[in-house]
Order: sequence, then structure tokens, then C-alpha cells
Amino acid sequence: MCYLFKQANMVDGYLGTLTTEERTLLHLLHQQLPSGGWEAPASLTQAGISAAVHIQRKHIPRTLKRMETNGLLSVAQRHIPGGKQRKRVYTLTDDGQARGEALRERLLGEHVQHNGAEVQLRTLWASPQPMLELLSHLDEGMNYHDSALVSPVSNPEGMASIDAQYGEELVRRMFARAWEDGKITKDEQSLLSEVVQFLGMHPERVR
Repeated sequence: MCYLFKQANMVDGYLGTLTTEERTLLHLLHQQLPSGGWEAPASLTQAGISAAVHIQRKHIPRTLKRMETNGLLSVAQRHIPGGKQRKRVYTLTDDGQARGEALRERLLGEHVQHNGAEVQLRTLWASPQPMLELLSHLDEGMNYHDSALVSPVSNPEGMASIDAQYGEELVRRMFARAWEDGKITKDEQSLLSEVVQFLGMHPERVR
């Protein structure tokens, strides 16, 4: 039997009430590994997953390992467009897909407040909108807001979770240090780009 453990997180709104594992299931429901190819989207990497589920990169490996051990994830090595080396990518197994779909259906059946009326969340969902994007509009009181309360760092703008903001601040400090002499060297730019990629962060967030 697989248990979903509640991890400490700092994610605003209703998303913060879900475990990292639950958010990972919902994220990967919308992701597929191209068959017969050797490339995969960055959204299937540890960096892509951590960005999508609003946690720091260092916290995601333990969750992914547990999900793999429990038969919810498949792991492969694929080349990521723009990358130099192959990386581990993660997709849901049949059991993981079933678990994610059951979670999605339960959440879509929840009643929320929208424009002064109580409605089922599924009436506000426009497939193929990612479930995490839909849930980012809900606060903990199940009130639906027109604007998202939290945005993944893989997006160019929007308020990131408090947890993810640590990564943003780190990169900003690195940029500031690199600019102290009035220019950024090629080596410094390469290092900064690697850090941004490692965190799954959109480059525009640190301009």
C-alpha cells in the first residue's frame, strides 16, 4: 500500500494543502514521453517537476524515489532539447496514471465559491488546462480567484511559492555578484545558465 506523506511546504492557497506527491501526480498526468524517440521535454526532469509543483529542486528527489519504489513512476534517460547530456525523466506507470486520475476526479468534484455562487470545480476547468494551473486559483477557503495565487518558476512571471523564491533570490545574488566588475564573463554566464536550468527557472525571472 502506498501512503501519501504530507511534507512541509510553503505554497500559497489550496495547492499548499496537497502533498508534493499529489502535486507530482497531477503534473505528470499532463505529460507524456514521446515514444520511439531519444528526446523528452524538460517538464519531465527533476528540475521541470520541482518547478511545476512549487518546491525547491533539492526536495524533489526523495519524493520521486518513493513514488518509483511504490510503482507509480517509470524512469528513463533522455536528451533534453538545449541540454548537453541525457537526464533522468519521469512518467507515470499505469498504477500512477490511475492514482492521478482518481485524485483529479476527486478534486474536480469539490465545491468552490466563484462569483458569489457555489459551483463544482469541474465547471471551471477547460481541458487540457493543467490541473495544477486550475488549482493555483483556489485559496484554502475554496474560493476561486480570477488570478493565480502562485505561479511556477518555469513561467516568466507571476508570484512564485515562498519555497521557490529561495531559488530566485539565489540566482539574483549570483547575477549581482557577477556584475560587480561591470561585466559578466563567458564562464560566469555559463555557470548562471546552468543554475537557472538546474532550478527549472524561466530566464526572464532573473532579468
